[in-house]
Amino acid sequence: MADSSEYDKALEQLRCFDTMFLVDDSAHMEPYWEDVKNLMEMVAPICAKHDPDGIDLYFVNHRPGGLLAKVPGFQSIRKSGYPHIGGFVGNMLLTSKGKQIGAIFDEIKPSGKCNMGARIGGLLKWYCEKFQAGEERAALNLVVLTAGEFDDDIKKPLITAARTLDEAKAPSHQAGVQLFRLGAPHIERQNTLKHLDDELHKEAGTRDIVDTVSWNGHGLEMSNEQLLKVVLGAVSKKVDMRASELHLDNSTAALRAE
Repeated sequence: MADSSEYDKALEQLRCFDTMFLVDDSAHMEPYWEDVKNLMEMVAPICAKHDPDGIDLYFVNHRPGGLLAKVPGFQSIRKSGYPHIGGFVGNMLLTSKGKQIGAIFDEIKPSGKCNMGARIGGLLKWYCEKFQAGEERAALNLVVLTAGEFDDDIKKPLITAARTLDEAKAPSHQAGVQLFRLGAPHIERQNTLKHLDDELHKEAGTRDIVDTVSWNGHGLEMSNEQLLKVVLGAVSKKVDMRASELHLDNSTAALRAE
């Protein structure tokens, strides 16, 4: 793993963020599922060590509670995934129920549609409401792993979240969404992400909360080590810009909602 001062600095700054991973488990992701599993097995422990209350892991379709968990009002959005993953046994990262990250992916078979807009919208709405209520002060770092083929409107929830933060006069670093697309070159999908990254905030007249990056490799041509750097590189792009606002010399942990 890279040991440059810049990379180490980025990792250290992650402690100022509440890191959440949202994984696309639609049928579009089936060819990349093993790659995503391997990537998460590497990146999750590193991020968890730098997040005071552990990382959260969510999927577009899968819910830990099964089908009932998808019924509106059955459970809070925070519990619709695997929150506060931060327990270690040696170097092994475990969920609160003692499950390894890889085991979660082994139980899931990518299928169905990618209603990313609905899922990402629910998470962003929860976060913004907690922030407005004064229950959440840690900045949000939402990392989305996806094939980039969306079956619903992903623009609206991103604009809504950005506008909510603008109206609340939240710091510019308060929330960032990192869209990491897996798969071979695909003009339509690449253009979709490029638009979300470069043009969406201009059209909406809001702050820019989206960064995107694509992995254009095939199979194992790109190592897990390189994948890790790409994902954290996307995160670091925002972190580096916000570094002066994060007060890294302050050891007091930011307020985090349950």
